[in-house]
Amino acid sequence: MAKRVRFFAGQLLTAADFEAEQTYHREMRRLHNRLLHGVGIAEGLRVSEDDSQSNAMTVSPGFALDGSGNEIVVDRPVCLTVDPCGKEICFVTLRYTETATDPVPTANGASEFSRVTEAFSLATAEEDPGQDGGGQILSLARLIRQNDRWSVDESYSPKTLHKGEQMCAHADDGQ
Repeated sequence: MAKRVRFFAGQLLTAADFEAEQTYHREMRRLHNRLLHGVGIAEGLRVSEDDSQSNAMTVSPGFALDGSGNEIVVDRPVCLTVDPCGKEICFVTLRYTETATDPVPTANGASEFSRVTEAFSLATAEEDPGQDGGGQILSLARLIRQNDRWSVDESYSPKTLHKGEQMCAHADDGQ
């Protein structure tokens, strides 16, 4: 059951009230994302070989939703070095992250972080984390090692969100 803050004139607000307000809206947005949009890549996030570095991949800017409904924004091209492991196949993965930032002094002389930065983490995995479709780690690409160099497997299709799909079979007949 969702519970939100009810504001009224003269109310004494505390940090807990503001946290509750933010938590309510964050959780409702995540619920909306999970139930109405699903899990996967909405746009971009293409993985390509970086010719300037050996065993490096470039992930293009893009947007995805993870299994918790978190919105993952990659706002710039990012280079990822793939470690040469003993495997012939690996996966480029994406995960939503939050980091407390911007410390400020408090009234008692201590320090507290005043912001939370929503970001992402890129990594590689030996197994495909995208198989179950509901996880917090998304698979962006499958890589194949050929002649001591990693290449993007073009036959692999990561989980994507489909724009404009009808959510209900009866959407056009008014039911």
